[in-house]
Amino acid sequence: MSGSEKLVDIQDIATLAKYPFLKQSREYIKNLNISVEELLQDIAYERARLIGLERVENALKKGDVGNRSLATETDCIMELLSYPIARMISVCVGEPYLKRRYALGEAIHFYKYLQNEDIDFLLYIANELGMDVKTSDSKIEIYFVDYLKNAPTRYKEWKLVNRVLDKGYVYINHRELSRIIEENLRNRIIEELDSRECEEMVYKTFQKEIESFRNIVKLKIKKAKTKPIGKVSISLMPPCMKKILSMIQSGENVPHMARFAIVAFLNSLNLNFNEIMEIFRNAPDYEEDKTKYQVEHITGRKSSTKYTPPGCDKMRTYGICPIDETDELCKRVNHPLTYYKLKWKKSKGEGK
Repeated sequence: MSGSEKLVDIQDIATLAKYPFLKQSREYIKNLNISVEELLQDIAYERARLIGLERVENALKKGDVGNRSLATETDCIMELLSYPIARMISVCVGEPYLKRRYALGEAIHFYKYLQNEDIDFLLYIANELGMDVKTSDSKIEIYFVDYLKNAPTRYKEWKLVNRVLDKGYVYINHRELSRIIEENLRNRIIEELDSRECEEMVYKTFQKEIESFRNIVKLKIKKAKTKPIGKVSISLMPPCMKKILSMIQSGENVPHMARFAIVAFLNSLNLNFNEIMEIFRNAPDYEEDKTKYQVEHITGRKSSTKYTPPGCDKMRTYGICPIDETDELCKRVNHPLTYYKLKWKKSKGEGK
């Protein structure tokens, strides 16, 4: 029996509650014939609203939306309904930091369940998410385009050069497929939240809680921006590095090359490993092992290569140079480190 046939026939509402993003889960909710107004106002769904708030709060504070009992049908229905509620709340909070933190919290939560599912079920989910994944001779294969789009190729073992590639398909195992689905879901949730507008009814229902979430996020960002970065002076940094740093602290989507540039830049200014790691701990999508690997690789802590930050030409090529026409020094230098050193000398009265 294929994964698709298996799920089409599934009657287990607990499974739908675990994976509320699935088409069958959405159809189940639709068949309940609950209007948005009822979901947000009716006393019968107060528990679902509380769980929805809990999902957002747990994601923000703990990095996981949290587990709840799915022992009864009512438990499962409330869990299912809490998912769209949590998403609506996240949209109304409006802060990129919270949206990304929430998306990560949901994805991590799903990943914990996915690791315990059989391969047919994983194949169904992967295919529903638009990925070309199949089994052949007891091997799991994913089309290389989907692999490159969703796999954490920042890690050495995930790089395509270190994988078996056969007729356009990459061999992966059960755990790796679960991880790829997790990454797909995280990106998908972020895109969906960013594409939606806050509905007035949602804001009025959760106004107190939404404002509370906003205040928590703004306080987190403010603390991150005022926190010293070792002996490096933020005021002396070039516009490009200030921009990247601000994006990380605000929870915006930071391209891989921008992350590389800021780490290499700070490392070149003799910021130590722990001080660099501390910057990323304030990011909404912070994951200890992922960040540690990246920082160790760029700084040469675990390899023979210590990378230097890209020059201005490369920064412009990668689209991570803000091109500040009002900054005269920025126009005269060709490297971010040169900018910092000249500013430092001027601050010490050693240059103009």
